[in-house]
Amino acid sequence: MHRTRRAVGLCGIEVYGHVGYLPEERKLGRRFRVEVHVEYQVNELGREPLIDYREIATLVRERFSREGYLIEHIAEELAQAILDRWAPVEKVRLRVHKIHPPVGILAESAYAEVEMVRSAAE
Repeated sequence: MHRTRRAVGLCGIEVYGHVGYLPEERKLGRRFRVEVHVEYQVNELGREPLIDYREIATLVRERFSREGYLIEHIAEELAQAILDRWAPVEKVRLRVHKIHPPVGILAESAYAEVEMVRSAAE
């Protein structure tokens, strides 16, 4: 028997959300870009995908439909939701980009990245 290590992900998910440290950011809203990388192992090859990236996109869309405070919190919430949704997932790396952040100079994006690894006890 063998174990195969797999990774799936989505790059450049674009969503609109009311997220930000400043109240005016939350009021006005803005575009965000999300990148998701999910690692897991399987014991046998199957025809159906074990991790459905359409469901990952749905998790992202649902999270951004609610107001948020920090993109770091959102990244952590999304990573935890993916670990909770799929038991075989061993590691999630997630990056949330705030497009054109209000930092006093033109910047393409500011981002927060989180990596969560499932503990052996789970």
